[in-house]
Amino acid sequence: MQRYFVKYQNEIIIFNEQDVFHIQKVMRNKVGDEIQVVFDSKAYLVAIDSISPLGVHIVNPILDDSELPHDLVLFFPLTKSDKCELVIQKATEIGVTKIYFYKANRSVVKLDNEGFNKKQERYIKIAKEASEQCHRLIIPSIEGVLSIKDIKDHLCDLNLVAYELDAGKTSSFYDELDKSNKDVSFIVGPEGGFELEEINYLCDIGFKRVSLGKRILRMETAAIYGLSVIASNMEK
Repeated sequence: MQRYFVKYQNEIIIFNEQDVFHIQKVMRNKVGDEIQVVFDSKAYLVAIDSISPLGVHIVNPILDDSELPHDLVLFFPLTKSDKCELVIQKATEIGVTKIYFYKANRSVVKLDNEGFNKKQERYIKIAKEASEQCHRLIIPSIEGVLSIKDIKDHLCDLNLVAYELDAGKTSSFYDELDKSNKDVSFIVGPEGGFELEEINYLCDIGFKRVSLGKRILRMETAAIYGLSVIASNMEK
């Protein structure tokens, strides 16, 4: 069943223009059809009272909780938009709470906050649609652009860094996860990998180096793989 993130004001459910179009023209819903809405991090089953203008009423709350038990934060290097969009979509499906984009020394794309702000609206739209598709209760926040030095202000209880020179058995990854039952952040390096001074700095501020296996993964693959392992461990 289709789910939409909405606003709730004065006991009225308000859809944005794109969602109204989707309900009216794409899904071709009719009066009496039921859909799901989310506001204030809670989901509800609603029935359609009128199509134009669109009006609904709440039938009952939906009690299932699709969120991870702890926050999961991703630090992802600036790169081409198509890779950023892929990672946002898949990270949202996996259950990430927040995504920070950051500038690494070897980042292919050089973007400041003004340039990022022009892309942010589309990135948030991708996260919203992914959250609706997988029936989440929140839309992850998409933030940027951090420097490596800024990351220290956004740490979690456990902070993990995937370092390509540590390729090998994944026991270090699982060992770190087994020590913690709290919020986790995860960072991957840019296309050219971390410079030594960057990885040393991350370790100095509390990151633990982990291996994602014996193969060198592309950064978008590393992000999706690492988040999947962390989310699976949280939900076991």
